[in-house]
Amino acid sequence: MKKSILSIILAPAAIFTVTAQEPANDAFKQIRYADKAFNYTNQVTFTKEGDGQLTRFVNLFPVPRTNEYQIISNLSCSDGQVIVENKYGNHVLVVDIKDFPGQQYVHSYTFDVQPIIVKVDVSKITETLPYNPNSEPCRKYLGDRGEYVMTRHPFVVHIGDSIWAQSANVLDYARRCYEYVASHFRYIHGTWRTLDKILEEGGGECGDFTTLTINLLRYKGIPSRHNICVRLIGEYHAWGDFYLEGYGWIPFDTQMKNACPNEDYFGYYNGSCIIVMQDIGYDIIKGLPAYWFHYFNNYWYSGSCKVNNQQIQRLNGETILIDKPVTTHVIVTR
Repeated sequence: MKKSILSIILAPAAIFTVTAQEPANDAFKQIRYADKAFNYTNQVTFTKEGDGQLTRFVNLFPVPRTNEYQIISNLSCSDGQVIVENKYGNHVLVVDIKDFPGQQYVHSYTFDVQPIIVKVDVSKITETLPYNPNSEPCRKYLGDRGEYVMTRHPFVVHIGDSIWAQSANVLDYARRCYEYVASHFRYIHGTWRTLDKILEEGGGECGDFTTLTINLLRYKGIPSRHNICVRLIGEYHAWGDFYLEGYGWIPFDTQMKNACPNEDYFGYYNGSCIIVMQDIGYDIIKGLPAYWFHYFNNYWYSGSCKVNNQQIQRLNGETILIDKPVTTHVIVTR
């Protein structure tokens, strides 16, 4: 484990509580708690196939944290350690063991979540300010991220410059990028795509719409990031937000704009999700990259047997999702 990158914040099976504070409002941003708070459980059962043995098993759970859109409290983990990835501050529950005590291993955590609804009246923002290059948003949420965010890609440069020429300021540019992507690409079900794959296929899922928008925003120096979530109705989702100097983070959901062209999701987040990760691409354990598209767990193992898994997610005790979680199987060595 790379101590220079990670800091351990939670001992095995520990519990911590975050005290909620009332959201602050101002002239352009209205923030309020959603009507209901929830208790959420995420559990995965891993089962070995055959009589073989494992030589190493690693499971990673992205763990939601308190941010602009939610308050997380009373986190309880079955085992493992919660660590903080210092680049973006994402929390990850890590289990790293030699073998299961039997044929099965159950890994889970539970927490309380208070969603926060955010509505930004961008019409009241009459002046935009220059970015401070030394600010945290600029240091964390600009630049390229592998094959997904490539700000010098010919498509990004061409479309970005075209939209910029029509824009009054960075806020106007951000809205135009959101509207352009929503109206020029189509929804295609499937896995998360690289930028080139999105352009080749002419569209993608919610995360792909977000990726396109973030490429255009970062190209013009606007800090922006993915918010990777599970919806409270039991679906996975991804949307974005961007930072406006002097005003803070402004949410947008380009894929929802594509699905509902007459609605507006620029500056609005309805509090319907649990955010498990913000931004993409970071290493948790040396040699085991936890890529951005893994929503609720990914695992690695080595040995003489295979490992299957099934995930169950519950909200207030009621099952909302049963599936085989988004995972990566990578044979590793010590």
